[in-house]
Amino acid sequence: MNKEINFVSNLTAWAMTEEANHYCSRSPNLTHDWDVIFILLNSLFSLVAIGGNATVLLIIYRVRALRSSSNILIASLAIADLEVGLVVYPVYIALTVTRKWFSAHFVYRLENFLWIQCLVTSTFTLCAISIDRLIAVTFAIRYKQIVIKKRCYRTILSIWITSLLFGCSSLFFEDKGKASVLWIVTLVLTFVIPFAVIIYCYFQIFKAVHERKENICRLSPMIAADMLKNRKAAWTVAIVVSIFFMTFFPNVVFSAIDVSTRDFCEKALVYRHWLWGILLAFSSSAWNPFVYAARIRVFRRELKRLFKLSQNFR
Repeated sequence: MNKEINFVSNLTAWAMTEEANHYCSRSPNLTHDWDVIFILLNSLFSLVAIGGNATVLLIIYRVRALRSSSNILIASLAIADLEVGLVVYPVYIALTVTRKWFSAHFVYRLENFLWIQCLVTSTFTLCAISIDRLIAVTFAIRYKQIVIKKRCYRTILSIWITSLLFGCSSLFFEDKGKASVLWIVTLVLTFVIPFAVIIYCYFQIFKAVHERKENICRLSPMIAADMLKNRKAAWTVAIVVSIFFMTFFPNVVFSAIDVSTRDFCEKALVYRHWLWGILLAFSSSAWNPFVYAARIRVFRRELKRLFKLSQNFR
């Protein structure tokens, strides 16, 4: 008897859901005109991210002076940004063309994996770079003894392994309710906590810079030059972190709205607007190379040299 009651209850609930879905005119997919704009923007950001980050990696490989411990971490971030251009943006284009957003389709499940994996890689790497800058500013004399290349390689390897494990967690959650909770937990572990560490690092960095600013004239020219160099590098990383935070934060808002929304039609509307938040979130991968070029003189010089070489081959 209980089984029959449960069966009827489940059947009724399913029928009501199907009826709501049938009469709900809202779809999580964009309309045709917005599809075209969305695909064009994804294509543009993809090309810029591929070209810019491939150039950053080429410059670090070519210039021996740039193969420092801190730039190894920058190279890891550039690889993560290159992955966005090569894989993530094409997946978004495929989902838009096939209109399989927020479905059980394989490509959408791949997008879930890539979203978490890229988020973890980016935020954890930015966190590692910020800690590196903190050590460089506060322990300038002992910096090269503390931050060695072997430790950087181990840190990078652990970050990428962690990102893959976090990404795989999305493959085991098919229920949309549980998936929403997964996104919130992921945001806390991979966005809120890393950025709390980053904020702490930069609070200590700017505090140390302010305290030592008055004593810079008393230091030897070599130590003073290193201090100024580390301060400029810290500002460069701060700009990269700020761009990532500003482009990604709207997705935190959309996640909170999604969890608090129960109505199917309202969720569909949230998802449709969320697509633009997703596009914005990964756009930082296209902006970072411009920050390096604007802030790092060696990058600018080598970029000009590469441009001249390309001109000679024509």
